[in-house]
Amino acid sequence: MSLSAKDLLQKLLQIPSINPSFGEDSGSGTGEARITDFLQDLADRSGWKWLRQVVHPGRENLVVLIPASQGRPGEPVTLWEVHQDTVGVEGMKIDPFAAELREGRIYGRGACDVKGSMAAMIAAISLAAEQQTCQGTTLLAFTINEECGFTGAKALCRLWDKEQSSGEDTHGTLSLEELQQLRPQRAIVAEPTDLAAVVAHKGIVRWRCHTRGRAAHSSQPQYGKNAIYAMSEVITAIRRFDEEVLLDRGRDCICGRPTVSVNTIEGGTGANVVPDHAVIDIDRRLMPGEDPIEAHQEMIDYIASEVSGELEIEHDPPWNQSSGLQAGENQAWAEEVAVIARSTGIASDIVGVPYGTDAWVIAAHGIPTIVFGPGSITQAHTDDEWISVEQLEKGVEVYRRIAEA
Repeated sequence: MSLSAKDLLQKLLQIPSINPSFGEDSGSGTGEARITDFLQDLADRSGWKWLRQVVHPGRENLVVLIPASQGRPGEPVTLWEVHQDTVGVEGMKIDPFAAELREGRIYGRGACDVKGSMAAMIAAISLAAEQQTCQGTTLLAFTINEECGFTGAKALCRLWDKEQSSGEDTHGTLSLEELQQLRPQRAIVAEPTDLAAVVAHKGIVRWRCHTRGRAAHSSQPQYGKNAIYAMSEVITAIRRFDEEVLLDRGRDCICGRPTVSVNTIEGGTGANVVPDHAVIDIDRRLMPGEDPIEAHQEMIDYIASEVSGELEIEHDPPWNQSSGLQAGENQAWAEEVAVIARSTGIASDIVGVPYGTDAWVIAAHGIPTIVFGPGSITQAHTDDEWISVEQLEKGVEVYRRIAEA
């Protein structure tokens, strides 16, 4: 059955799939379970075989095989990957789940990142499968937890490793044994790239840093040690590292230079108490291939060298890290996709981007991988997130032609 990307996107937006790490309850719980069920039902109604993989309790990847696409020996197996989770909705100026269509735009949390690409991908492949024009073998993978750890993509890649997959909890109409005969030769990861072919992106390492002090009554602050004052020294050092040390690194990198920033801060218990604890989240963006652990340690060492020796500073282990996507083996695949996109009248370039995606996980397993999809990253995570219907429909057309190439 052919599907309208616009109608499908509106249905997807009406199903909350907030990543639990954001600590928000949409009224029907958090996590991806409801959208996974919706996608499985869609696969059943389309006659597609599927496999579900438990990654975390109540959170599952879904892999779908398009039967009409099963190619002859030697034809490529193409993996189309898109994540199910979204960021939170706190502070949004629109109803995040109304899926309102207004003046050629569809609004809602995930419209741009990344349910627009999800809808376009499903609609395109559904049409190609219905017309039996898919070339090679087509696999759709809907992963969990891209926004906070890439664990869905990591679990997905384990499925093609017979040793690692032996303990995986899977079920469905597609058997694990059958899937393992279909190892991808290339992959497209859906993200809002303005339909440019992304061959490289930055890596990331994130961690929490704490300063410890001693509480005291604020009328006699001299008897305490102010952890917020201590943290101000740490933040000054981090800013100096970004503006002086990192500024000259990676100027020729297509993804831009590496950066570091402090993006959350907490401290203190009340206005009349000298704070004994403060904590920040540090976000270090890496050049493709840069080692996250080395970058983490470099930042720790720099802070220690720049602040007062008596400060009590603790650094947690990283809670999110990736080495980024390196162009390498992805270039030829990107050029092929860009040519297809240009044939539709789109000025598709081959680019690098500063943000992270699931693509680095897949590429690390030796699979040429690009990032490609409708929508602009400037709309991702915003308080009025949207995607234009025109861009959505262009995405369908390009995705379909890729599937048929």
